[in-house]
Amino acid sequence: MDSNHVKGKGAIAVQKAEKVQLEFSLETLERLFMNGQLCAAEFSCLNADSKKVVQALCLNTCIHRVCNEKACAAPLKASLIIDNKNISY
Repeated sequence: MDSNHVKGKGAIAVQKAEKVQLEFSLETLERLFMNGQLCAAEFSCLNADSKKVVQALCLNTCIHRVCNEKACAAPLKASLIIDNKNISY
């Protein structure tokens, strides 16, 4: 976010902070991914469990966004979860 475009009393605090820690419900995160409002490359997971959930959600979101839901969508199998510690978001 470009702090030069932030107006109001909080602008000074925004200019000093480079990162913000947030917590979303799984439903909210899924909605943001599905609507293309958030990409996993734009944030970092703070623990391994969250990273696995985000990876699975990304795969599932891609299936639903790219494929016709009736033709391609299937429940995400645990074996599809990427367990690569070299991948960072």
